Amino acid sequence: MPTIFVHASFFFFTLVALSGVWMRLQFLHPVPFLPYTNILHGHSHLAMLGWAFLGAFFLFLTYYWRTLKQKKQGIILFFLLMIVSVLMFISFLYQGYGLFSIIFSTTHIFLEYWTSLFIYQQIKIEGNELKSEKLFIFSSLFFLVLSSLGPFALGYISAIGQKESYWFDMAMYFYLHFQYNGWLTLFLIGMFILICKKQSIRLEDRLLEIGFWIYVLSLFPGYFLSVLWVDLGNLMIFLAILGSIGQWIGVIFILLAFLKSWKDISSQYATLISVILALTFLFLFIKSTTELGLIIPDLSILIYETRSIVIGYLHLTLLGFVSIFILAQNFMLKILPVKRLSIKGMILLIIGFLLNELLLFGQGLLEWTTRERIPYLNEGLFLASGLLLLGIIILWMTITRQKCYR
Repeated sequence: MPTIFVHASFFFFTLVALSGVWMRLQFLHPVPFLPYTNILHGHSHLAMLGWAFLGAFFLFLTYYWRTLKQKKQGIILFFLLMIVSVLMFISFLYQGYGLFSIIFSTTHIFLEYWTSLFIYQQIKIEGNELKSEKLFIFSSLFFLVLSSLGPFALGYISAIGQKESYWFDMAMYFYLHFQYNGWLTLFLIGMFILICKKQSIRLEDRLLEIGFWIYVLSLFPGYFLSVLWVDLGNLMIFLAILGSIGQWIGVIFILLAFLKSWKDISSQYATLISVILALTFLFLFIKSTTELGLIIPDLSILIYETRSIVIGYLHLTLLGFVSIFILAQNFMLKILPVKRLSIKGMILLIIGFLLNELLLFGQGLLEWTTRERIPYLNEGLFLASGLLLLGIIILWMTITRQKCYR
């Protein structure tokens, strides 16, 4: 596999972290020539479409590279995704939401369609027997395409002059819900199952399939959990409750399946990998459990109105679960070597993440109770983002050229 693929993946991860540091620095020493909102939009789009999307696709290419029938198409697709992601990030920094950033964001969506078809065709070549890993990956591709309806709806809503209406925010949350809880969650679980089975680790397919169907069917009503701040009647509240409980039960079944095979998983891999995987599954459980709190009306209002809680939740999902799961699978596929330096990098990254979450959720709790502010909050968040950046750079440094070819 071309060496540039793995370096591109970590380049985007580093760029996301660097823009995060830049955002935190804005609260300490503002840079007037670059608006904070422009950095925010660039950071969030690059995190999802640059790092997370490319990181997930890179795992797929690495796993299938030896049997990949259309290597040239995969290389072209990866390079196009890289180029568009960079141009999109630059355009957001330059103009925020504007002509060029919208063009590149839309182009990325069409590249996502191509990627979905590419992944689907490759997995179909591997055989027609329906197993749990295919259920997860095929459904993730469906939700990836479904989520794209959100951005197209945003364009239409803006065109008819309803950008300030709740429909605009509902379309945005539609996209985020099916990206986070649909595409990324299901795809990474599917890839994890593939990697485990390649190592002859026996998994409880029955539990995985039960968890899959409960989780996927709950994703549709679960969307309304994200928009409970809109008063659309008791039916929406019922669907939100049904969806949130269903997603939680589905996650429990999936985690139980992994727990039953944990002895085999931990014996196959180094202690570092076992610890990272345990943290990943813990973060998934915490994420799913905290979402249950949204079905309590008074609590949901507090959550939606507390910015630090919302940001903490987004970081818990994309950084705590998704990013660390991607890194764990990089270790499992031997893209990242288990060395003393990589252990230090992961420790710094996890400390930075935990400090970030502690400050964000702690500030939210203080606002709910005493209306006070954590002393040196901005300095603490800046430190947390710096630790994250340093950890990512150290992990990138541990990758040798030989490990990039599969």
